[in-house]
Amino acid sequence: MKCDPATDIPLVLGGHSFIHQLGNDPPASDQERYAIVESCLDCGIRWFDTTYLPERIALGGVLHGLGRRHEASILAWSFFSDFLPIERVGQPEYYRPGHIDIILEQLRTDYVDSLVLMPLGDEDENQRQEELAMEWRRKGYVRSLGLWVEDLTDVDRYRDDNPFRFAIRPFNVTTANAAPMLAACKKVGFEVLATSPFFRGWELERLIAEASARGYGDQKILSSALADLMLRFSLFQPDVDRVIVGMRKVEWVLRNVESVARGPLTAEETIWLRKLSNGNSTSNPRSKAAVGFHLHPQALSQFQSIGGRARSALRKLFFGPAK
Repeated sequence: MKCDPATDIPLVLGGHSFIHQLGNDPPASDQERYAIVESCLDCGIRWFDTTYLPERIALGGVLHGLGRRHEASILAWSFFSDFLPIERVGQPEYYRPGHIDIILEQLRTDYVDSLVLMPLGDEDENQRQEELAMEWRRKGYVRSLGLWVEDLTDVDRYRDDNPFRFAIRPFNVTTANAAPMLAACKKVGFEVLATSPFFRGWELERLIAEASARGYGDQKILSSALADLMLRFSLFQPDVDRVIVGMRKVEWVLRNVESVARGPLTAEETIWLRKLSNGNSTSNPRSKAAVGFHLHPQALSQFQSIGGRARSALRKLFFGPAK
C-alpha cells in the first residue's frame, strides 16, 4: 500500500510509543522514534498524543529534528512528573500558571494544538484549571481544549456551554458501557477520541495466547488478525472520530493505515471478535459464528501473501481446528 500524505488518517500516534511503561514491546530507540514519526506524517497521520512528561520531550525533540512541527497536531496533558523506565508513571495534576511554559518548552513549540483537562477530586480546583486553560487559549498558547471523560456527569455539565473540542475516553471491544457515553458526547458537540483499542499490549497478547492454545492457529497470524479487527472495531463506531494508538515499530504504522482502509468490520468479524474477547468460543470453536466467519478480502489477501503455513494457521483461526 502506498501512503498519501495528503490523506487525513483518523489515527493519533499514542505517546506511549515513546516510553517503556504501558506496553509489552520495548520502547522505540531514538532512531526508531524519528522513523515512526516521519512515517506517520508521510502516511497522513498528523495527530500526536503526549500524555506524560517524557513523551513530550521525545516528540518535541523528534519534530524539531525533522523540521516538521508545522505538519503535526499535538495533544498535551497535565502530567508533570519525570520517571525512569523502571518506575511508575506519574499522576495527573491541576494545571497551574507556569505549566504552559513547561509544556511548550518540552515540546519545543509556541503553541499546543489541544490541551487536555482531567477533572480531579476538587471541584473548585477543576473550575480554576478550566478558566486557566481558556485563558491560555485566548492568548494563543493553546488552540483547542480536550476533556477526559470518566462518566456522564462529565458530559452533562457542558450541555449548555461547551468550551471543549474533544472528548477522550477508552473504547474497545470490552467497554460495552462506553457507547451511550460517546453518543452523549456527540450530542453536546464534542469530537470523540477513543483510546486503548487493544486494551494494553499485554491484554492483546493474552487474547492471542488463549486463542492459539484453543487451536486457532499460529500466534504471529493471530496477532496481525486480532490487531486489525480490534482497531477497526474502535475506529468505525458511529460516534468515534479518531483513535489514539501506540505504534512502537515503523511497520505498525503502515499496518494500521491498511486497517483503516479496510473500513468497518463485517457482521461476521464483529461476532467473532466479541466471542473471542469474551472467551465464549472455547467449548465449540466450530460454532455457527466461527464457521461463518471470514476476513475482509483485503485483509485475507495480505495474510495469504505470507505463505502456505500462514494460510493453514489462518484457516484454523476462522474455521476451527481440523478434526
